[in-house]
Amino acid sequence: MSGENISSVDTKGRVLIPQGLRDAMNLKPGERVILELDAETRTIRLSPSHEKKLLRLRIQLDDKPGSLASAATALADMGVDLVNTHSHSSERGERAVWMVDCSPGKASIADIRKGLEKCWAKLLTADWE
Repeated sequence: MSGENISSVDTKGRVLIPQGLRDAMNLKPGERVILELDAETRTIRLSPSHEKKLLRLRIQLDDKPGSLASAATALADMGVDLVNTHSHSSERGERAVWMVDCSPGKASIADIRKGLEKCWAKLLTADWE
């Protein structure tokens, strides 16, 4: 199914995905989806996560160039599959927070904590979603 579909936003901010689109994307009730904003074009891209469960990590980093790259490399080295991430400065020039939805593979939360500590990042929380 292709083309344009029109839906509306309800009072709680929800948008109905038309049945034909859900069928085409093989979306099932309760399945998680990933929403990506393209700020330049003001469009949202929706993708099925197709993950049974995701681990949501909240990581504290130094707010300096290379900190996020080091933490991402540490996770990649452990085989952690990043599904969705978002970072922001919590204290400009001092600290940043990186939110990560991931499939950890064989890495345990303890492994992830140790791996992040090696690059001076701190795992604040780890919750299954």
